[in-house]
Amino acid sequence: MIKLIAAASVSSFFFGLFGVSWKSVDGKIEREFPSVQTVSTDVLLMRYEAADAKLPIIIDVREIGEFRVSHLDEALHLESAEAIFDVIAERGLSKDTEIILYCSVGYRSASVAADLKERGFTQVLNLEHSLFEWANKGYPMTSSSGSTDKVHPFNKAWSVLVDEALHAYPDK
Repeated sequence: MIKLIAAASVSSFFFGLFGVSWKSVDGKIEREFPSVQTVSTDVLLMRYEAADAKLPIIIDVREIGEFRVSHLDEALHLESAEAIFDVIAERGLSKDTEIILYCSVGYRSASVAADLKERGFTQVLNLEHSLFEWANKGYPMTSSSGSTDKVHPFNKAWSVLVDEALHAYPDK
């Protein structure tokens, strides 16, 4: 996890200098995690809305402060592949269990997805553009106090990818 935080910090520094765009984020994810498959926010929303659909396990890999501001309904908060592996094992589920991971923009979740694939998980998807796109589209999110339209912007560099009116930070 420390490597991931260091990489995110360095990435944020360079993106801060050279600008952040979805194209740059997508390119970085594709280069660093080529085996990770994605699912769009539109497809996941349709799965939430389908009355007869069985949802996959949805996992938010962001830090706890980000999760507290908002997250997807029924999402588990697990920040690492190890924690996910433990929960899957505790529930008696197989490595073929469908899992959708997300973070702020898809980078951290892609890293965890790649780790899960290396551990033998076969149905792991990364939510493309993750919670920032979800929030920008006005799709439903929740917090401990109920429905919300706010999202933690992670940091100054990444925050340009989510509408400023949606920014919020956790209560201290």
